[in-house]
Amino acid sequence: MRRRVVGVGGGLLALVAAVVGGAKAQAATLQSAGQSPLAAKVRRVLDSYYLRPLNTRDDAPWSVLHWSIAYGVDATVSVDRPDGQRVTAIGWLCANYPSAGQRLAVPSEEGFALPVAPGIQGHDGQFLAMLAQSHVKEHYLFRVGHHELTVADLVEYEKRTCRPNIELTFKLIGIASYEGTDAVWKNARGEQWSVRRMLEEELRAPISRLESTCGGLHRLLAIHYAVERRQREGKPIDGPFQQAHQKTLAYQRRAWEMQNADGGFSTAFLDYRENRGDVTRRLTASGHVLEYLAYSLPKEQLADPRFERAVDYVATLLEGKEGTPWHRGAMGHALHALAIYEQRMLGGRPGERSERLAGATSVDSATGRR
Repeated sequence: MRRRVVGVGGGLLALVAAVVGGAKAQAATLQSAGQSPLAAKVRRVLDSYYLRPLNTRDDAPWSVLHWSIAYGVDATVSVDRPDGQRVTAIGWLCANYPSAGQRLAVPSEEGFALPVAPGIQGHDGQFLAMLAQSHVKEHYLFRVGHHELTVADLVEYEKRTCRPNIELTFKLIGIASYEGTDAVWKNARGEQWSVRRMLEEELRAPISRLESTCGGLHRLLAIHYAVERRQREGKPIDGPFQQAHQKTLAYQRRAWEMQNADGGFSTAFLDYRENRGDVTRRLTASGHVLEYLAYSLPKEQLADPRFERAVDYVATLLEGKEGTPWHRGAMGHALHALAIYEQRMLGGRPGERSERLAGATSVDSATGRR
C-alpha cells in the first residue's frame, strides 16, 4: 500500500511517496549484502519506528521537534490523527502549523519569538539546533502568521537573544553551524558576542544531572560540535576549542567508566554508577550518552566492542515496542543515537530513508547536506 507524503506551506517541501506496508519495509532492511547483525538490527529499528510517525492531533511541537532530531529531513508526521495524511515534519514546523493545539513561534513586536515553554521549546535555540543537525539550508522558508521568513532569520533571532548566564548549548550548535566558528555579532542590548564567547561560557557551565538538562549530555555534544565544525573549517584548534577538545576526551572516558555490565549506561548519566529498573529512565540515560558518543568518537572507535554493546542495548530497548507511548524526548534522542551510528557506519545520508522505503526520490531543493 502506498501513501502520499506531502509538503506543507505553499511548497515548503515537495511531494514524495511513502510505503507504509510494514512487511515490505522490514524485508528491505534485511537485504543489504554484508550487513552485520547489529547494523541490520539498528536499521530495522529505525525503519520500523519511521513507519509509525507522530501525529499533529496528539503530539505538541516539542514532540515533533524531537521526532525530527531523530530522522531529520526524512521525518514525517500524520495530520490530525494517527492514520492521517503524512507530511514532512520539518516542513510542518517551519510553516508554524499547530500540533496538539500549539505553535512553535508567536508574533511579537520584533516580528516573532520562539518561547521556551511546555510543549514548545525546552531550551533556547533548540529548534535552530535541530535544523542545523538536519542540514536544513539557511534559505529554507519559515513562516509566522503572514510573514515569510527563512532559517537565516532564525539565526539572527538566536544571535539577538544571547545573554550571559543562560544555557547557550543549542544556540551554540545552531549559530556555529550556520555562521561559522569565527562569527562575531552584537545582541539586542548592544553587547559583543561571538561563537568563541559562547563556547567559553559553555565550558564553564556544569555537567551534572542536578545542574544541567539531561545530565549535561546536550552541553557536551554542543561543545564537541563546535570543535568538529572548527576542524571542518580547517582553522586552528586553539584557545577554547582546544579546551573543548580535551573536555570531550575526558567525558568520553567518563562515559565508559559509567557503562553497566548489560551494555547500557548509568541511569544517573555521568554522575555516578547506577542501573535503575525504570525502562524510560534507562532509555533516556543510555540514549543520551550513546548519542554523544556516536557523534563525538572517531569513526574507528565505533567498532569498539563497548560501543557496539551500547548500540545493541539501546536498539533492544526499542525493538518491537513501536506502539509503546515512550516519552518523546527519550525516544527521539535514542533513535537519533542509532541514526548517527547508521550514518557513520552504513553510509546513510539525509533523504535516504524516505527514498529507500518509498521507492521515490525527493525533489526538494530547500534541504540537503551543508
